[in-house]
Amino acid sequence: MGSVWRTARSIDDLGENMALWLEGRIPSWPGYLGDEFGEEETNGARHLMPTLIAANRSGFVTTCSQPGSDEVIDGAHWRQRAWVEGVVHDHSPLLGRLLRLQDQGFTVVRGWPKRQIVLTEVDGRLVTAIGGWRMRRDSVHCNWRGVGHRALREVRQHGATIHIIDPVWGRDDRLWPALMGAVR
Repeated sequence: MGSVWRTARSIDDLGENMALWLEGRIPSWPGYLGDEFGEEETNGARHLMPTLIAANRSGFVTTCSQPGSDEVIDGAHWRQRAWVEGVVHDHSPLLGRLLRLQDQGFTVVRGWPKRQIVLTEVDGRLVTAIGGWRMRRDSVHCNWRGVGHRALREVRQHGATIHIIDPVWGRDDRLWPALMGAVR
């Protein structure tokens, strides 16, 4: 992991670094399992990049996302809800704008959801979900291992984790413009 992560001092620094990673200018980030962000990871989601980059630069540090889709692949019916997860400073005006996305019909959860929310299923079987089980206490350390101690402390003390989900399976044309509007 390059020194750009070790020298991060704030959530905003982490957001700038994440934007650089999404642009391909940094090879990896601490919570990412691969060595490089590539076409396999985007899996047809390049259209999300401008929104994710803008979100990160605005202070919403995205850590997971997926487009909405509803398609048959190799004979299996895949359904995904559009979803993004990230961290924002709890004193930032951006937090309020993100939470108000629920007024546009999105499911917005601050923190770890108490009930399970299915994000991806194949032939009706759960593939990806958030919530419904106990989150590890050290999840911040796992996601941000190797970042500067000041940035890590700010995430722990002032980082608000936000999940924004489009509740409609397969819809991919509402969440991203709404998120772009919130981060501008």
